[in-house]
Amino acid sequence: MSESSYVSEELTVVWLLLIAVVVATYLIHSYRITLLPPSSSALLLGVFFGILSRVAGLVHTLRFSPAAFFYALLPPIVFAAGFTLKKRSFFDNIGAILTYAVLGTFISAVTFGLGTYILVLLHIISPHSMGAAPFAECFMYGAAISSIDPVATLAVLAQSNTPPILYNLVFGESVLNDAVAIVLFRSIETSSGSSFSIGTIPAVLFQFCFLLVGSLIVGTGVALACAFLLKRFDEYYSNPDRWTKSGHGASTGLSISENQEHHKEQSIDPTIYEMSILIMGSYLAYLVAEVVGMSGIVALFFSGICHSHYSYYNISHEAQVSVRRLFEVGAFLCELFVFAYLGLQVATMSHSFDFGLLISGIPFAIGSRLAMIIPCTKLINHYRKNKLPVNMMRMMWAVGLRGAVAYGLVVNMPSGEEKEDGAEGIGIPAIETATLLIAVTSSLALGSATGPLLRYLDLEGKSDAEIYKQGWEDAHPDSLQTQSDAQFDTESSSTIHQRFKEFDNSMLKPIFGGRMHPEEDYTSDDQQEEEEVRLSETGYRADMRVPRRGSTDREIPRDES
Repeated sequence: MSESSYVSEELTVVWLLLIAVVVATYLIHSYRITLLPPSSSALLLGVFFGILSRVAGLVHTLRFSPAAFFYALLPPIVFAAGFTLKKRSFFDNIGAILTYAVLGTFISAVTFGLGTYILVLLHIISPHSMGAAPFAECFMYGAAISSIDPVATLAVLAQSNTPPILYNLVFGESVLNDAVAIVLFRSIETSSGSSFSIGTIPAVLFQFCFLLVGSLIVGTGVALACAFLLKRFDEYYSNPDRWTKSGHGASTGLSISENQEHHKEQSIDPTIYEMSILIMGSYLAYLVAEVVGMSGIVALFFSGICHSHYSYYNISHEAQVSVRRLFEVGAFLCELFVFAYLGLQVATMSHSFDFGLLISGIPFAIGSRLAMIIPCTKLINHYRKNKLPVNMMRMMWAVGLRGAVAYGLVVNMPSGEEKEDGAEGIGIPAIETATLLIAVTSSLALGSATGPLLRYLDLEGKSDAEIYKQGWEDAHPDSLQTQSDAQFDTESSSTIHQRFKEFDNSMLKPIFGGRMHPEEDYTSDDQQEEEEVRLSETGYRADMRVPRRGSTDREIPRDES
């Protein structure tokens, strides 16, 4: 079989699989099938297509490519998560989210890694199934498994009548947890060559914090530079005086309005240039972070937040609608493709089985999730005005699914063995198979059980006030005092948040763009969707009163109030 024929057959199978998954997802959402989330259907279809391909002999083993995953499939998902983030809900609960995502991920990784290493010492897990440095590899394995992937759960939560606080905490933890797990994995990987042991864990933790902060700075800096450039574009095309600066009005004898119309017909459409700068600038944050040794995923996530806060309001209406739909479609297809590709791996790859890894993986994954949820929730409730109830803590425990990020990391795990060309070997087959089992089982079982669990734990249809009331009752079980729902308001913004808002409105937005009315909450939920509707009806951006590109009212000035 020629190479071109092989590529053609492989791409055909993958393309047909992706189309089938999109159709299945559409039917699931149309008929509101909560027992089969889109990610589960993608997994099952991937297994089905893999079996057909193997029986028909159409393709060879479709090896999961870490490079393709981390540089092509994961960036659109992470950027879209930051770009479409409901910033008000995210930052109002930032303390709880960071506790779960950072401290919780570290606790989960250590718990899983230590448990696995103990089984290696007891020879329940064969040392031959591990690489050359079992201690470091157990902790890398734990860091990978600590990466939750609640795409299936979020899809069900979005269709269910879920308490907003639960959805916000799950979403916030998920978008940061993947990035934190990747940084932790790479920190351990970097230290594994220098006799990694318990004594090196503080150094790994320091490197982890350094990478996290450095990546945040890189992502924010690149996004602000892009926003600054787009701001200059916006000022040029929104300034009516630019039509007469060249003196063409005087030379042609046209009035100002006639001259504007004349030049509008001859000027270029800036939409494609704005979109190009925004898209390329977004991915640039990922590349720069990787080049300087930081985490591209963390940089990309915070770059998405900055772009939605600044750059989004510096581009035309056509570009706004286009980039939002483009990012959504890209993330949607990448998510489905990743789960479908995991299903293909189940049916097509050559598996290596270690009984100890297989039987311990799922119990350790559930146990490590519980080991981080309990102390993190108690810590959060200690400092939080409105407490999180026990039933919500149980739900947070249940939504810790493992998925593509975990598998992508273990596929890239160094084996410690040298190849014939002297390069270090990549991949430990027994760990890959165990991780694949954890990902498939958790996605199919826990993802499908999300809806029934919401009802069983009495969370479905609850408002945040009712949730906080349950939290108060859990904290005061012997109290005879009754509380009304109205007494439990939502978490108020912190002093730091308010001061940043004032600094942002007075110093940053005039330079980098954004909503220019200080009295409007710049983190209000769904503001971008509402803005699109307003733009489509009026042709103007409500924040700056700049006419939509293509409208006939360019002479209306910007409102700088």
